[in-house]
Amino acid sequence: MKKNELLPTEENLINSLTKDTIGRNKDIEYFLNILKCQESSCALALNGRWGTGKTFFVRQTEMYINASNFQSKMSDEKKSIIKNALTIKDYTNDTFAIYYDAWKNDNDADPIFSLICEITKQVDEYFSIEKFEVSDFITLSVSILDTIVNTSFKGLTDLKKQKDAFEKFLNQKDTEKLISEFFSKLLPERGNRLVIFIDELDRCKPTYAIRLLEQIKHYMMDDRITFVFSVNFEQLQHTIKCYYGADFDANRYLDRFFDLRMELPPIDMDKYYEKIGLNQNFSIEIVIKQIIKNYNFGLREMGRFIPQVKTAVYNIFDNDYNFLFQEGRSKEFIMIYIVPLMIGLRIASISVYNDFIEGKDSKPLQDLLSISELKPCLQDLLNGGEDLESDMEKECVSTQEIIDRLYDAIFKKQYSYNDYHTILGRYAFGKGSKQFAIKVSTMMSPYTELS
Repeated sequence: MKKNELLPTEENLINSLTKDTIGRNKDIEYFLNILKCQESSCALALNGRWGTGKTFFVRQTEMYINASNFQSKMSDEKKSIIKNALTIKDYTNDTFAIYYDAWKNDNDADPIFSLICEITKQVDEYFSIEKFEVSDFITLSVSILDTIVNTSFKGLTDLKKQKDAFEKFLNQKDTEKLISEFFSKLLPERGNRLVIFIDELDRCKPTYAIRLLEQIKHYMMDDRITFVFSVNFEQLQHTIKCYYGADFDANRYLDRFFDLRMELPPIDMDKYYEKIGLNQNFSIEIVIKQIIKNYNFGLREMGRFIPQVKTAVYNIFDNDYNFLFQEGRSKEFIMIYIVPLMIGLRIASISVYNDFIEGKDSKPLQDLLSISELKPCLQDLLNGGEDLESDMEKECVSTQEIIDRLYDAIFKKQYSYNDYHTILGRYAFGKGSKQFAIKVSTMMSPYTELS
């Protein structure tokens, strides 16, 4: 089963940038121009729900900034590929960028200590140092951390987890002065401005997230540095309240740290659907797209949802199952309309899913089948004629009533020996319909396609 979710590896970052697979290249260009305009100390918050592609967005922005930097160790071929992916011409080459995954590092002894170590490591790894030796740069880093001179970069990184090292560092009387000197030495070698991307802050332990914000505010706000925090604002506010209490005004608290709040732009859904092959307008594709829309799925959720549906039911037309009779047609209907909805509900809300399959809530089915593109499927639930509106008038029923009949037949009605099925137009739903839907949705049925 192939996943649609991509990990932010260098290969995936470059491929999705060059192909503009989700239509965000223009947004990256606009964002780069915003960063370019910053001339003083600045902290930007880029807000987006979990799974909407924030990490890809900031990593690709970071990649482009560093590809444009004349001191970057990146190969000329890679630089050319990255820079040609966007239409910006002559982007500034005097800025460089660092990426810091706060969640990955939240077991470190102290946030500011951890961040300085990460900057030191990435500068050595990704940038050329011409005017002074590597050992001199290490010495400067170590003086900031008040540890042993000539510590190796690996050792320097390992020190992030040592309490004695960061305690000495925090006890320095001239901490701010040392950090200012650190950046004064660092910046002229690689550019006049540094952009530090802080990612996954909202996933951190509350103590780490708050200390990182407050220490950056206290020690690292420098006119030559722009901080970009890619966060889920709703979750970050929950994190803050976990520390200060449920009644704490987390929103105003965060305003202390962010000069500008921005929203992550939405992806181009048409491009995304074309990329993954959902562009034939079959009924099941319409169903998939509507479920994604109804539950506002992000990239990560879509990456889970679509492969599960394809695995569970995309094999229905490749087997010799008989869908000519009422019971067979009912199974086909369930696989096209009901099973994808069940899979989507399990991802969106397990409590809503449970209410749905237990016959307590027909709203998810109402929200799905009431759209104009899927109304033709309701015709066969009446008498199978050709004019839905006319047949609805004859039977004095509404769209909602038709869908409720369907829902009741599958999920609510208690069948007996003498009353073993419900006839709805061309379909016959019965005692086994609900269990059939559940079984197929588990991806353990003859209709499953695992390749």
